[in-house]
Amino acid sequence: MSLSALARQSGIGKGTVSELENGLRGARLDTLFALSTALEVPLGALIPDRAGEAPAAVSGASVSAIPLGTWTGDAGMIEAYRATISPQRQHSSAHQAGVEETVTVIRGRVHAGTEGDERDLGPGQSIRYPGDLPHTFAAVDDDAEVLLLMHYPHP
Repeated sequence: MSLSALARQSGIGKGTVSELENGLRGARLDTLFALSTALEVPLGALIPDRAGEAPAAVSGASVSAIPLGTWTGDAGMIEAYRATISPQRQHSSAHQAGVEETVTVIRGRVHAGTEGDERDLGPGQSIRYPGDLPHTFAAVDDDAEVLLLMHYPHP
C-alpha cells in the first residue's frame, strides 16, 4: 500500500505517516488503531517488539496500555493489554470488521462500551462489545486499571 493510500484510508496525515514510518515520531494509541484498521492487521503488529526489554506502553487520550501477549485459537487471535484509564473520556473509532473487545476491571470503576450502550463496571466485572463499532472508555472517579482483550477473527 502506498503512503498516500494509507494516509487516505486511515485518516492520518501523509506527513505523520511518513514520520512514523521513519521512526521520527511516536504514535498515540488512536493513531495506531487507525493505521491497524486501514491495514487490516491487529494492533500488536504495529507495536515494536524489543527483544529482552519490557513492552512499552502505548497511550491515547485517556488510555495507556501495556501489551501482555497474543494467543491464537479456533475463534481467532486474542491480544491482551493491561491498561490504565483516566477519567477523561476516550472515544475510539470502529476497528476492522469482526473485532470485539473485552474490558475487565482490575481496580477502580470504569464506564465503557459501544457509544449509546456504555455500562458502569467495578472490580471483577467485565463487558464484551463489538470493537467494529465506535466505543468509549472513561474511569468513573480516579484512574482505573483494566485488562483489555482484543478479539480478532481469522482472516
